[in-house]
Amino acid sequence: MELLPALVGALVGLLGGLLVPRLIALCPEPEHNPAENPEEFPDHVRFADLAARPRLALRTAVAGAVAGGVLGATVGWGWSLPWLLYLVPICIALSVIDYVTWYLPNRLILPSYGVVVALEVVAAVVLKEPAVLVLAAIGGAVLGAYYGLIWFISPRTMAFGDVRLGALLGLAMGPLGLATVVVSVATAAVLAVMALVPLRRGGNMIKRKVPYGPFLAGGALVAVVVGRVLAGA
Repeated sequence: MELLPALVGALVGLLGGLLVPRLIALCPEPEHNPAENPEEFPDHVRFADLAARPRLALRTAVAGAVAGGVLGATVGWGWSLPWLLYLVPICIALSVIDYVTWYLPNRLILPSYGVVVALEVVAAVVLKEPAVLVLAAIGGAVLGAYYGLIWFISPRTMAFGDVRLGALLGLAMGPLGLATVVVSVATAAVLAVMALVPLRRGGNMIKRKVPYGPFLAGGALVAVVVGRVLAGA
């Protein structure tokens, strides 16, 4: 564990977490899809109303500080730290939105591809390691294809927003190694299964659908930590 990068990561994560309500408010309302059954989704909550919820900024700031601190302590002053810290508030905002509305807005996901790639290009040039970009492309392609296949086979199980987020996370984790990418998939699945454990009510088993975005983000955070441990083993 590296103390100074952890403190810097926690501070950056804290500041990013404070911006999460603003990021949520910037997202446009999703257009209605006539192919979707409204009864399968929670009651709609406007993004502006979600962003204005009391103590949301405090909670997301705490979450950002914890995630940023963990990343700083794990990655240290590695070149991957900037794009990982950039994704902290993005993933927190997406997790909040997805948890409440079951929707992952492109307004946050698509521009993040450009930011992550730009930071990876800088790292590749400075380090004179084109492998950084190759591994990033492989990570994004692997997770995009994996989650895309799940979406193609069972659209009710996974929305295409999850595919876009998965590919983005794969792009960010790729330079950290294949083990990190694989662990993220396994961890996200385990977290989702734990959340989908049937509840007993009157002797009947009731399954509750849950959004997958928060598990993708949580799985990626765990994978970075585990991946670094495995790399150092």
